[in-house]
Amino acid sequence: MSRVDEVLMMVKHVPPYPKVAQRVMELLEDPNTTAAQLAEVIHYDSAITANVLKICNAAYFGLPRKVSSLDEALVVVGQDILKDIISTSCSAKFYKGTVGAGYDLGQGELWKHSVASGIMAKMLIRFFPDVNPSSAFTTALLHDIGKRFMSGFIAEEQELVVAMVEKEQCSFVEAEQKIVGIDHARLGGMILGNWEFPEEMREAVERHHDADALDQGGLVALVALANVLVVSMGIGVGVDGLATPVHGEMLGRFGITEMDVQLLMADLLDEMARAEELLNM
Repeated sequence: MSRVDEVLMMVKHVPPYPKVAQRVMELLEDPNTTAAQLAEVIHYDSAITANVLKICNAAYFGLPRKVSSLDEALVVVGQDILKDIISTSCSAKFYKGTVGAGYDLGQGELWKHSVASGIMAKMLIRFFPDVNPSSAFTTALLHDIGKRFMSGFIAEEQELVVAMVEKEQCSFVEAEQKIVGIDHARLGGMILGNWEFPEEMREAVERHHDADALDQGGLVALVALANVLVVSMGIGVGVDGLATPVHGEMLGRFGITEMDVQLLMADLLDEMARAEELLNM
């Protein structure tokens, strides 16, 4: 069995993404959805329910009293934050432990990079009016899910991959593809396909390292840009390094100035501090 066959076989055994979470995100697409309707669905998943209540009662919200019911919690956090809470709580289990070790990422680093990318995508959304805000955070949060499952294979082939990058001056992703037979971005897209996420989200994950990703616009460009900016800040930089440099003319296409980038990076640091409090990162 070839390495790529082993990877594809492994994909078939990736645990499913919680259906309750996907149903809630569908409901949140409808502005007329009520807190009671959301609570009716969420209460079927005890882990999500517990997490929503825990996060609502975090010091970040500064509530005068403890929230004890799901209905009340949903009113407190609002729909936008609820989407992020659910996406994050359902994704966290896939990033436990040293899941990025094959990429020289320490425990928790892949998760921090993923959360930071999700937050950056939310902050960038104003420059991408054609992108559905509800898809931005979740797609960026999951953009490197392929690394979580490729890590073991890369650990075994890391010396060969790094040597190819240095010898042929190619990207780490290109070396992954040549040596393993598949790269983590494509694998991530396949996993989202198995999880029955929308095609637009799957494509953005699969193409986030494409050389022309920023030329594509839409969710593909948004996720690629969020990833690059987060890596440029040193959050979740492993052996693969910075795969896609960003030049001023690229940012200019979206009306993003160098000053905007500096402000985005400063805001991300603030938001990450809050996220670490909420998520015990």
